[in-house]
Amino acid sequence: MTPLPELAARSELLIENARFTTLATHGPDGPWASTVNYVPLREPLRLLWYSLRRARHSRNIESDPRISGSIYLTGLPGFGLDGAQFTATARPVEPDELDEFSGWYYERNFPDEDVRRQWRLPLDEFRGEGPRRFYLLEVQRWWLLDIDQWLVDKNDQRIDVPLDAITGHPAPAGDSSAGVR
Repeated sequence: MTPLPELAARSELLIENARFTTLATHGPDGPWASTVNYVPLREPLRLLWYSLRRARHSRNIESDPRISGSIYLTGLPGFGLDGAQFTATARPVEPDELDEFSGWYYERNFPDEDVRRQWRLPLDEFRGEGPRRFYLLEVQRWWLLDIDQWLVDKNDQRIDVPLDAITGHPAPAGDSSAGVR
């Protein structure tokens, strides 16, 4: 069995570098999968993104906050790929949290200030009847691809990784948004 420190390191690599997750939601029109661009937050492990309020996954989250998702990377050394699956609950970011979370999202997603300025949307688009919302999911369970076992028997299995092994990663030094960790 793969040692926990190795599972934690693989999880950290995925969380910090994948940048996209596919979310599985369910609502009045049935199940739906949607890929979103996220930034991670810690303690507890959360993923932050924004979407149009009218998007099917956004409407589904309003209807049922229970979701699942997957994150993967290819082109890695060794096996060449790695992936994780998770279950979570998701919710829209509250109006009183908007300044803090939007700042974190844009700073992490676009470290270069000039690029960030080009991508940053007016916060009015995320308030009241605005067309967008930031969403925050809190991971409840986390599984990694069992690469070691696959190399033995080619069975595609997962390893349950305890969240406390991967949630203590601090924000990068110099981040002005330390409060949202």
